[in-house]
Amino acid sequence: MTIRVGLIGAGNIGTSHARDLELRVAGSEISVIYDFDEVRAAELASELEARAVPSYQEVIDADDVDAVLIASPDHFHAEQALACLAAGKPTLCEKPLAPTEDDAHAVLDAEVALGKQLIMMGFMRRFDPGYVELKGQLGVEGIGDPLIIRNSHRNEIAPYGLDSELSITNAAIHEIDINRWLTDDEYAWVEVITGRNGPLTPQGQHDPLFLLLKTRAGTIVDVEMYVQAQLGYEVTCAVTGGTGVAEMADGSYVTTARALHRGHRLPKQWLGRFQDAYRLQLQGWITHLETGSSIPGASAWDGFVDAVVATRAVESLRSGERVPVVLPEKPALYV
Repeated sequence: MTIRVGLIGAGNIGTSHARDLELRVAGSEISVIYDFDEVRAAELASELEARAVPSYQEVIDADDVDAVLIASPDHFHAEQALACLAAGKPTLCEKPLAPTEDDAHAVLDAEVALGKQLIMMGFMRRFDPGYVELKGQLGVEGIGDPLIIRNSHRNEIAPYGLDSELSITNAAIHEIDINRWLTDDEYAWVEVITGRNGPLTPQGQHDPLFLLLKTRAGTIVDVEMYVQAQLGYEVTCAVTGGTGVAEMADGSYVTTARALHRGHRLPKQWLGRFQDAYRLQLQGWITHLETGSSIPGASAWDGFVDAVVATRAVESLRSGERVPVVLPEKPALYV
């Protein structure tokens, strides 16, 4: 059985996903592609022996599309996810579900009303071997319960131009999600702290940002978010547990020493660091569609919760105050 995937959005991440689905993931192929840049869509369609269409709705409605991958700009995600739900098409939606809580809530409500989980969120770090190993170190047979988690997320440059709120809703949302996953817990509050700016920060913006969060069980989580760090792309995570420490300092990279130099090369962007995680995520999604098993990654509920926390973080950025995180009761569909 081959799952025919329709792609909405043929930018960097959409193109990478499409090539993986066509060439590196078992049981899938790309059949239909839409991008607002018609030339780009046509070129990728030609490369993958797919066809390009002039609207995202034509991707969703196509008879030769079994499932849809949304890789469009963030502000289109909710609208397109709602269209996929209306058509009954299983969907892998790149993060975030929406940049705002209200739009994310609309998608959640639509899926709950449908009574079936069709949306899997593209939080690929849940599939990353480094994070999977880190989570495996927690608990009574490892380092105990997590007490403090320290995260850093650095980019060489801001890929879409520096906007402090976008740094939260588009980038730090990865840390918001992965620390929920690591701790199996929800946040009680979030605070965003600004300070001295880096040299490339435009007037009126803040970079780096420091996010401080506390979970309901009391785990303290901090995130250094520096999107114009200039050194390259780097993600780290260190957990202090009750009986030990586990650290993912360099991801899956090997540190070498030679000729008076110690270290490793950093990739220029996230595709270099998380290529395996993206591929494993896509394979998990396709296998789920083939077998009818439960969604293996983040759900629409997770996407909604992450959007709520990101929205509260933006509120904290604007006000300079700590903001409580209050969630509705989790719908039975996700229990």
